[in-house]
Amino acid sequence: MGAAHGVLSAAKLTDLSLMEMAGMTGMAFHLYMHKHCDAAAVTVYDWVGRHQSALDRIGVLSETYHYEPGSRTYEPAKKRAAFNIKNAIDQGTGVVAWAIDTGEFGIIYGYDDEDGVFLVDGVDRFNRPLGSDPMLYENIGMKFPPAPFVHYQIPLASVAFNREQTYIDSLTFYVHEMKKGYHMSPDFQSGFLAYDIWVHSLKNDTYNPFGLRYCTIVYAEAKCFAAEYMQYLAADWGGLKGMHDVAGNFKQVAVIYRSMMDALEQSWDGGGDLGKKVTTDQAKQLIPYLQQAKELEYEAVKQLEENKEIK
Repeated sequence: MGAAHGVLSAAKLTDLSLMEMAGMTGMAFHLYMHKHCDAAAVTVYDWVGRHQSALDRIGVLSETYHYEPGSRTYEPAKKRAAFNIKNAIDQGTGVVAWAIDTGEFGIIYGYDDEDGVFLVDGVDRFNRPLGSDPMLYENIGMKFPPAPFVHYQIPLASVAFNREQTYIDSLTFYVHEMKKGYHMSPDFQSGFLAYDIWVHSLKNDTYNPFGLRYCTIVYAEAKCFAAEYMQYLAADWGGLKGMHDVAGNFKQVAVIYRSMMDALEQSWDGGGDLGKKVTTDQAKQLIPYLQQAKELEYEAVKQLEENKEIK
């Protein structure tokens, strides 16, 4: 979401704030968890469909490309990517891409044919003094060997859209994701069931410490954006009944996730704390926080479902 907001803002394809965009696209409402809190949990969703629909919801036409190792066209897709990306940059638009620096999304904003490299901006801007190194054309998708996916999205144009309908669609998406009974595979869950397997992993000491820390910070940031978004809707829109109560619940959820970060003694900046051990006491402290957050979100879903617009 950060990469997409940067690209769209620079290309003047949106004037939304990051908070508005996170809420309206529904990305702030993702809550996916692996049964052992694996770090992959946050990225286990339909990238192509989700990223395409996210920008469509805010009136942005885009093209999304996705190829994985094992597909017959993977190698030619890597070569074609350089052509597509350079063409987008020549047209004045950056590109959102997977595996910029490591297993994160980032931005491709320029290129140098003489050196055969893309100019990129990724998470290394937070982790290294000089930021992200240029990336060779042939390394598209390869900077994270566990998931060497060629995945990039090129915004093309923006159109006017119905903001009120987008608000309703985003809240409907939230309710759907929280109540979902099956998510991608039996090892992953969404929404309320994600809370359940998260707690189960903590109680049974089956969590991956790195994954636990990674998932916690990603979802803590998402819940803070979601809380701001709900407050914004309650104050400036108020198109559904009960929005002030929903916003109040989300504000409490954001406070709880901040408390979870405190319990893990984890910084919000960079990835320096991700490799630290998680003590048994820290893990146990998270359990009541997650149970409280689940209950608050259950109330928020109930309040939203009292509106006929939320189907």
